[in-house]
Amino acid sequence: MVNPSRDRACACAYIEPMTLTAKQAPIFAILLSGGLLVGAWIFQYGFGYAPCTMCYWQRHAHKAVLGIAAITLGIRLFKPALLKPLIWFIALALLVSFAIAFWHVGVEYKWWEGPKTCASGGPMTVFDPNDPLGGLNDKIRPPACTEAVWHFLGLSMAAWNAIFSLIGAGLVLVLSVKKPHA
Repeated sequence: MVNPSRDRACACAYIEPMTLTAKQAPIFAILLSGGLLVGAWIFQYGFGYAPCTMCYWQRHAHKAVLGIAAITLGIRLFKPALLKPLIWFIALALLVSFAIAFWHVGVEYKWWEGPKTCASGGPMTVFDPNDPLGGLNDKIRPPACTEAVWHFLGLSMAAWNAIFSLIGAGLVLVLSVKKPHA
Protein backbone atom coordinates (compact mmCIF):
# COMPACT_ATOMS: atom_id res chain seq x y z
CA MET A 1 0.00 0.00 0.00
CA VAL A 2 1.31 3.45 -0.93
CA ASN A 3 1.60 5.97 1.87
CA PRO A 4 1.03 9.45 0.29
CA SER A 5 2.43 11.42 3.23
CA ARG A 6 5.63 9.34 3.25
CA ASP A 7 6.01 9.72 -0.55
CA ARG A 8 5.49 13.50 -0.28
CA ALA A 9 8.17 13.68 2.43
CA CYS A 10 10.57 11.74 0.17
CA ALA A 11 9.90 14.07 -2.74
CA CYS A 12 10.50 17.11 -0.52
CA ALA A 13 13.80 15.63 0.66
CA TYR A 14 15.00 15.69 -2.96
CA ILE A 15 13.56 19.08 -3.91
CA GLU A 16 14.61 21.02 -0.81
CA PRO A 17 18.40 20.90 -1.41
CA MET A 18 17.79 22.16 -4.94
CA THR A 19 16.05 25.29 -3.66
CA LEU A 20 18.25 28.32 -4.21
CA THR A 21 18.60 31.08 -1.65
CA ALA A 22 20.30 34.46 -1.65
CA LYS A 23 23.46 32.79 -0.37
CA GLN A 24 23.71 30.69 -3.54
CA ALA A 25 23.07 33.61 -5.93
CA PRO A 26 26.79 34.35 -6.45
CA ILE A 27 27.48 30.68 -7.19
CA PHE A 28 24.61 30.61 -9.69
CA ALA A 29 25.94 33.80 -11.32
CA ILE A 30 29.44 32.32 -11.60
CA LEU A 31 28.06 29.16 -13.20
CA LEU A 32 25.86 31.12 -15.61
CA SER A 33 28.34 33.78 -16.72
CA GLY A 34 31.26 31.38 -16.58
CA GLY A 35 29.36 28.91 -18.73
CA LEU A 36 28.42 31.56 -21.29
CA LEU A 37 31.98 32.86 -21.38
CA VAL A 38 33.51 29.39 -21.76
CA GLY A 39 30.94 28.62 -24.47
CA ALA A 40 32.00 31.75 -26.36
CA TRP A 41 35.66 30.72 -26.09
CA ILE A 42 34.83 27.23 -27.36
CA PHE A 43 33.09 28.71 -30.39
CA GLN A 44 36.01 31.06 -30.97
CA TYR A 45 39.01 28.81 -30.37
CA GLY A 46 37.44 25.40 -30.94
CA PHE A 47 35.30 26.10 -33.99
CA GLY A 48 36.97 29.21 -35.42
CA TYR A 49 34.04 31.65 -35.11
CA ALA A 50 35.71 35.05 -34.78
CA PRO A 51 33.87 37.43 -32.41
CA CYS A 52 32.85 40.92 -33.44
CA THR A 53 33.33 44.05 -31.36
CA MET A 54 29.94 43.76 -29.65
CA CYS A 55 30.64 40.12 -28.81
CA TYR A 56 33.69 41.28 -26.87
CA TRP A 57 31.55 43.84 -25.02
CA GLN A 58 29.19 41.06 -23.96
CA ARG A 59 32.16 39.07 -22.68
CA HIS A 60 33.32 42.04 -20.60
CA ALA A 61 29.89 42.19 -18.95
CA HIS A 62 30.19 38.50 -18.01
CA LYS A 63 33.68 39.11 -16.65
CA ALA A 64 32.17 41.83 -14.45
CA VAL A 65 29.53 39.35 -13.23
CA LEU A 66 32.28 36.86 -12.38
CA GLY A 67 34.29 39.49 -10.51
CA ILE A 68 31.34 40.82 -8.51
CA ALA A 69 30.15 37.30 -7.70
CA ALA A 70 33.64 36.27 -6.53
CA ILE A 71 33.85 39.36 -4.30
CA THR A 72 30.37 38.57 -2.97
CA LEU A 73 31.44 35.04 -2.08
CA GLY A 74 34.36 36.39 -0.07
CA ILE A 75 32.48 39.22 1.61
CA ARG A 76 29.46 37.14 2.60
CA LEU A 77 31.65 35.24 5.06
CA PHE A 78 32.67 38.38 6.94
CA LYS A 79 29.86 40.88 6.30
CA PRO A 80 26.59 39.00 5.66
CA ALA A 81 24.69 42.31 5.78
CA LEU A 82 26.33 43.31 2.47
CA LEU A 83 25.01 40.22 0.70
CA LYS A 84 21.81 41.80 -0.66
CA PRO A 85 23.41 44.96 -2.16
CA LEU A 86 26.15 42.87 -3.76
CA ILE A 87 23.55 40.51 -5.24
CA TRP A 88 21.84 43.57 -6.74
CA PHE A 89 25.17 44.49 -8.37
CA ILE A 90 25.37 40.96 -9.81
CA ALA A 91 21.85 41.38 -11.21
CA LEU A 92 22.79 44.81 -12.60
CA ALA A 93 25.84 43.34 -14.37
CA LEU A 94 23.63 40.60 -15.85
CA LEU A 95 21.17 43.28 -17.01
CA VAL A 96 24.06 45.13 -18.66
CA SER A 97 24.96 41.88 -20.43
CA PHE A 98 21.33 41.57 -21.52
CA ALA A 99 21.25 45.17 -22.77
CA ILE A 100 24.43 44.78 -24.83
CA ALA A 101 23.25 41.43 -26.22
CA PHE A 102 19.81 42.83 -27.08
CA TRP A 103 21.46 45.81 -28.76
CA HIS A 104 23.62 43.36 -30.71
CA VAL A 105 20.55 41.34 -31.78
CA GLY A 106 18.96 44.55 -33.04
CA VAL A 107 22.09 45.32 -35.04
CA GLU A 108 22.13 41.77 -36.49
CA TYR A 109 18.50 42.04 -37.58
CA LYS A 110 19.08 45.62 -38.79
CA TRP A 111 16.46 47.08 -36.45
CA TRP A 112 18.96 49.86 -35.71
CA GLU A 113 22.53 50.77 -36.53
CA GLY A 114 25.48 49.56 -34.56
CA PRO A 115 28.49 51.57 -33.50
CA LYS A 116 30.96 52.63 -36.20
CA THR A 117 33.57 50.19 -34.84
CA CYS A 118 31.28 47.30 -35.82
CA ALA A 119 31.02 48.13 -39.49
CA SER A 120 34.52 47.06 -40.49
CA GLY A 121 34.08 43.39 -41.21
CA GLY A 122 36.39 41.58 -43.56
CA PRO A 123 38.49 38.47 -43.70
CA MET A 124 40.77 37.58 -40.85
CA THR A 125 44.50 37.44 -41.52
CA VAL A 126 45.56 33.98 -42.69
CA PHE A 127 48.57 32.53 -40.91
CA ASP A 128 51.40 31.48 -43.23
CA PRO A 129 53.60 28.80 -41.60
CA ASN A 130 56.43 29.62 -44.03
CA ASP A 131 56.46 33.24 -42.91
CA PRO A 132 55.19 33.33 -39.30
CA LEU A 133 56.14 36.98 -38.74
CA GLY A 134 54.81 38.19 -42.10
CA GLY A 135 51.27 38.74 -40.82
CA LEU A 136 52.31 41.11 -38.05
CA ASN A 137 51.96 44.13 -40.32
CA ASP A 138 48.46 43.18 -41.48
CA LYS A 139 45.50 44.84 -39.84
CA ILE A 140 43.20 42.42 -38.05
CA ARG A 141 39.56 43.18 -38.79
CA PRO A 142 36.90 41.46 -36.72
CA PRO A 143 33.70 40.47 -38.50
CA ALA A 144 30.94 43.05 -38.78
CA CYS A 145 28.41 43.03 -35.94
CA THR A 146 25.59 42.76 -38.46
CA GLU A 147 26.67 39.25 -39.46
CA ALA A 148 25.54 36.51 -37.09
CA VAL A 149 27.95 33.66 -37.74
CA TRP A 150 25.97 30.94 -35.96
CA HIS A 151 22.30 30.21 -35.25
CA PHE A 152 20.50 27.62 -33.16
CA LEU A 153 16.70 27.37 -33.36
CA GLY A 154 16.76 30.55 -35.42
CA LEU A 155 18.54 32.59 -32.73
CA SER A 156 22.10 33.93 -32.87
CA MET A 157 24.63 33.65 -30.06
CA ALA A 158 23.82 37.23 -29.07
CA ALA A 159 20.12 36.35 -28.81
CA TRP A 160 20.87 33.32 -26.63
CA ASN A 161 23.13 35.47 -24.47
CA ALA A 162 20.33 38.01 -24.09
CA ILE A 163 17.86 35.32 -23.07
CA PHE A 164 20.17 33.66 -20.53
CA SER A 165 21.36 37.00 -19.13
CA LEU A 166 17.78 38.26 -18.63
CA ILE A 167 16.63 35.01 -17.01
CA GLY A 168 19.75 35.02 -14.83
CA ALA A 169 19.20 38.63 -13.75
CA GLY A 170 15.57 37.86 -12.92
CA LEU A 171 16.50 34.81 -10.88
CA VAL A 172 19.24 36.66 -9.02
CA LEU A 173 16.80 39.48 -8.20
CA VAL A 174 14.24 36.94 -6.93
CA LEU A 175 16.96 35.31 -4.82
CA SER A 176 17.93 38.70 -3.39
CA VAL A 177 14.57 38.99 -1.63
CA LYS A 178 14.91 35.54 -0.08
CA LYS A 179 16.52 35.21 3.31
CA PRO A 180 20.15 34.03 3.07
CA HIS A 181 19.53 31.24 5.59
CA ALA A 182 16.14 30.12 4.24
